[in-house]
Amino acid sequence: MTHIVDRRPAGVDARHSRLAAWMSGITLAGIVAAVAGTFWVWTDKQLIASLLAPHFGLAGHPITITPMVQLSGLALSAPPVALLVYLLLQARAVFEGFATGQRFTDLVAIRVARIGWILIAKGVLMPLWRAAAGVILTLANPSGQKILAITIGLDDVLWGIVGALLVAIGWTLREGARIAEENASFI
Repeated sequence: MTHIVDRRPAGVDARHSRLAAWMSGITLAGIVAAVAGTFWVWTDKQLIASLLAPHFGLAGHPITITPMVQLSGLALSAPPVALLVYLLLQARAVFEGFATGQRFTDLVAIRVARIGWILIAKGVLMPLWRAAAGVILTLANPSGQKILAITIGLDDVLWGIVGALLVAIGWTLREGARIAEENASFI
C-alpha cells in the first residue's frame, strides 16, 4: 500500500492563499478593463479603423464608420464581453475559494468546467461574431463594397481545445472532491 506524505514547506499554504487573493483582484480588474476597453474602442473611429477592421478581415478594404455603425458594434460586442465577464467571475470565485482554503470542492470543479465551456463557446462563436462585425463596418458602404469576411484562426481552434481540457479537468476535480468528501467522512 502506498502512503502519500505531505511534506510541503511551512508557509506554502499562506503563500498560495495570498497569490489566489491577488489573482482574484486581477480578475476584477480584467472585468473593468474588458468593459471599458470595449466602449473605448467602439467610440473611437480611428481605433475602429486601425484595430478592429484588420481583426475582422477587412484590412485594406473600405469601411464606413457612422454613429449607427458604432452603436451596432457596441451592441454586437455585448454577448462576447458578457461571456468574458462571466468567465472572469467564475475564475474570481475559484481564486477566492483557493484563498480561503477551498481546493477540492464541487464548487471549484463546477466553476473550472464552466470556464471550459465558455472557452469552447468562444472558439465556436468568435468567427461568427467577427463576420457580423465586418458586415456592420461595411454596411454603410456603397453598393458593391459591402463585405462578408469569415475568418477562422488557430486561436479559435485553440480556445476550443483549451476549453475541452478545462471541462475534463473540472470533471476530474469533481471526482477528486467526491473522494475527498468520502475520505473525510471516515475520519
